[in-house]
Amino acid sequence: MGYEAQKIVAPDGTPMVVLKAADFERLLALAEEGEDRLDGEASLRRVEAGEGTVPDAVLALMIDQDLTALAAWRRYKGLSQAELARRTGLSQVWIGRIEAGGGYGSAEARAKLARALGAPHWALDPVEDDPALEPRPKRSRSVDQYNGKYAPLARWLSANGSDTIRLSFEEIGRLIGGLPRSAFAYQPWWQNNRGSGQALGWRTAGYVVKADLTSRTATFTRES
Repeated sequence: MGYEAQKIVAPDGTPMVVLKAADFERLLALAEEGEDRLDGEASLRRVEAGEGTVPDAVLALMIDQDLTALAAWRRYKGLSQAELARRTGLSQVWIGRIEAGGGYGSAEARAKLARALGAPHWALDPVEDDPALEPRPKRSRSVDQYNGKYAPLARWLSANGSDTIRLSFEEIGRLIGGLPRSAFAYQPWWQNNRGSGQALGWRTAGYVVKADLTSRTATFTRES
């Protein structure tokens, strides 16, 4: 038996359309694909402007294995410290020290490393003005370098720092410029799978989330 969309008018005069659940889910999926495409185009514009981006795989290495940016980029490229030293003309001992969090190296050394790794010019820079070049905690460094759509949420959560944080969907939307419709109607949107862009936002800050679609609230809990 076939069903077609029905147009109705709500009591307050709002025009509405009644769809089959399967059609509604398909439209949500298409909307998500459209958002992903727009995110990809924005990233491409940043690359064309010379800014570059940090791949999700590099961020995952920094978060999951608590690696510094240099170590994560090197592993992502499949290079040994010895090979990276050969390509840059730098000391392998010094590269190992940087990877261990003992500093950042000179601007010239960082530029050589970035070129050898195909990384953005800023990816290996110090994350704050610190004369001693003392690195900040690795998790904070990951948050600072994450530049995806949900970066404002990641930075807000990191700055808050509480073990448990409860936000309404509207509050989250204000942080990132609006949540997609699927976040309000589709529970799997809130899964903590690092493969999704939104989950990478809160996971980068060190949190997992549990959402309540009824109350339209999300509770972020710091990962142990």
